[in-house]
Amino acid sequence: MTTHPRSPRSSPLALVHTELSMLVTALWFEIDHSDGSAASGFFTADAELTFSRRTFRGTDEINGVYSERTARGPRVSRHLMSNFHILRHETDLVEAVSALVLYAQDGEPPLPTTVPVLVADVFDRFVRVGEPGTEQRHWLIASRRIENRFLVPGDVLAVPIE
Repeated sequence: MTTHPRSPRSSPLALVHTELSMLVTALWFEIDHSDGSAASGFFTADAELTFSRRTFRGTDEINGVYSERTARGPRVSRHLMSNFHILRHETDLVEAVSALVLYAQDGEPPLPTTVPVLVADVFDRFVRVGEPGTEQRHWLIASRRIENRFLVPGDVLAVPIE
């Protein structure tokens, strides 16, 4: 069962919710608008990124995912995140889930209107890094697992899932 803050606008949990949903949104923006080349900067050095049944460990492997995606050629994507929900909250650790709707096709924009190629649940574990009480303190993703819920048959995703 999930608990709800009594005063969502002023609670510490509301601030964490806002910070983390902004982090997730910024990561999807990086992938959609800048080819994901800086995506690993949103993760801890030893992070795990799992697409379906394929896991990549550490920022070098995460960088490899997005450089391979870019090497395939031009691609237009829009990762639409919603329903961000905190499942577990500790001082320096948060687990959350969000819904992802992905529109994507290879090619140059504008492309013909398309249906979503994927609807997924995204499970993130965030850790707060940096020296306590300093400006350098911030959240990073320590683990991300994307579980497909709907997938267009025969469509080729730009990242390896098997």
